[in-house]
Amino acid sequence: MLSPAARSSVGLTTVGTPTTVGEARACDYTEPGGHGVTITIDERAGLADLRSAPRQARELRIGQREALLVADERADDGTCAVLLALAESSSVHVDVSSADFRGTEQACERATTVAELIEPELR
Repeated sequence: MLSPAARSSVGLTTVGTPTTVGEARACDYTEPGGHGVTITIDERAGLADLRSAPRQARELRIGQREALLVADERADDGTCAVLLALAESSSVHVDVSSADFRGTEQACERATTVAELIEPELR
C-alpha cells in the first residue's frame, strides 16, 4: 500500500505484510525497535460509526476527505490513529504505535503523514 518512497518518508524500511484486523483487510509495517504502522480498510464502519470517544477524537480534513484523529494525548502512550472517510459505511484507518509506548505527538504526526500519502490513492 505504501511505495518505497512513501515508506522512507515516514521512517519505515520494511515492506508491509498483508494481514487482517477482525474481518478487515490490512497491511502491517513494523520497524524493529522503532514503531509500527497498520493501514486497515474497514468496509463496515464509516466515520459516523467511529465517533465514540469525542474527547479523544479531533475532526480534520486529509485531502478531500473528512477524517478523525484519535489519540489520548494526556496518556502519551505513543499511539495515534487517523481515520479517513471512504464512504458512508466504510473507512480507512492508519494506526501508529511506538515501540517504547511514548511520544503520542510524534505518532500523530506520522499517522497524519501516512494518511496524506495514501489519500490520493483511495477510491
